[in-house]
Amino acid sequence: MTAEIERSAHAYCPACNPDPGMGEPVTALCGATHPFWGRRERPVNNCPACEAVVTESVYPCGHTGGER
Repeated sequence: MTAEIERSAHAYCPACNPDPGMGEPVTALCGATHPFWGRRERPVNNCPACEAVVTESVYPCGHTGGER
């Protein structure tokens, strides 16, 4: 994984990560695992791999984007 993706804002499945705590490891839709440091409303750099997965009707984990 490139450093650019490492620094990007990732998207997470809301069903798999309903209320992550600060610093808790979470797995992004692209498969990258990082400590959770809060959700950003308008991130400067989005992860392109996560953005591609968000357009799918079902995430790799089996959930849909609307599930909670």
